[in-house]
Amino acid sequence: MRTALVAGVLSLIAAVGAAAEDDGCRRFAWSVDRELVLFGDGLMADVESEGALPKDGVFALRLRPVERVIYAAAPARSRDGGFGGIVTLEWIAAGRYQITLSGDAWIDAVQNGRRLPMIATTRRGDCPAVRQSVQVEVESQPLTLQFGGAAVERLDVSVLRVREGAGRRLSAPAR
Repeated sequence: MRTALVAGVLSLIAAVGAAAEDDGCRRFAWSVDRELVLFGDGLMADVESEGALPKDGVFALRLRPVERVIYAAAPARSRDGGFGGIVTLEWIAAGRYQITLSGDAWIDAVQNGRRLPMIATTRRGDCPAVRQSVQVEVESQPLTLQFGGAAVERLDVSVLRVREGAGRRLSAPAR
């Protein structure tokens, strides 16, 4: 049974990889293969804006009109209309994380009431499942993510620890 499960997961990853080669999903500055699989598996929790999650992972965030969002810290960008939201991860281990979005929106990562600097960002318009990914260094304490400027009312979001030696290649230009 375990062998069949492993074979199934490998087949799914290969299929996603083949499909991704036909579009821009393989041309991000770093791999978004994990996110492509996780966004496509249908097992994401639905989270309302201003909700909380116990830890990092993958979820679908329900946004609201940006003028109704109360941000934890002043956003780096103006409230440029569209939809926005916030979500707090109540516990996260210290380290470098990759935050990936399925749609166009701006994102701020906030700890201790201050926006964290983005270490790296990559964005593409030709990958149907992923639009952008950012990397931040976090401390071991609650992490609040702020979103705005989205044209959609729902964003798939992943917050995954960067694997050692992964997520740092900059071989392809981001769009």
